Amino acid sequence: MQRIKLIIPVIMLSLLFTGLLFTQSEKAMASANLSWGSQGTEVVTIQKALNNHGYWCGETDGIFGPQTYTAVVKFQKTKGLNVDGIVGPNTKTALGLNANSNATPSRSGSSVNRGKTLTMIATAYDPCYQCNYPYYGAPSYIGLPLGRGIIAVDPRVIPMGTRLYVEGYGEGVAADQGNAIKGNRIDLCFATHQQALSYGMKTVKVTILD
Repeated sequence: MQRIKLIIPVIMLSLLFTGLLFTQSEKAMASANLSWGSQGTEVVTIQKALNNHGYWCGETDGIFGPQTYTAVVKFQKTKGLNVDGIVGPNTKTALGLNANSNATPSRSGSSVNRGKTLTMIATAYDPCYQCNYPYYGAPSYIGLPLGRGIIAVDPRVIPMGTRLYVEGYGEGVAADQGNAIKGNRIDLCFATHQQALSYGMKTVKVTILD
């Protein structure tokens, strides 16, 4: 009888210990995968990586919402991954992220130094038919609507998704491309055709913000 009394607490302790291990394992698995509804610095890292690869998911606010989900799905389709909208180890690896690291990768495999200033030739355009034939009505290369702040660049010089400050223009994002925009050339989007014509062509300083 005494042996039975001794065995029962041992069994109960074993079950409790096993339950704790299982709970910790579930938490570890949950933190390894990011999905719709996830929040935090890991989501910020994923959003930055997606934007850097040209899969625009909006502002890097650390909230895994519909824009981030759509960007993840598009990225997974392009890379031939399992299309589930969940950022697990395989998707993180494809994004250039270590599954256990919050480090932000370089954009599209390029090295971009924050604060670096480039001297570039700037021209101007706007969303009108004349400036965008035969792509009138289409969004920018990474899917953002055309308007002031959208900047066309050569992605070999400035990767898509890079935030920029252009002397005499202000802040914008490298979100578009053009056949004539090669090398140290940028094309600044304005609200109207008259504004674009008035801007003309200038040599400007372009600072990389991030």
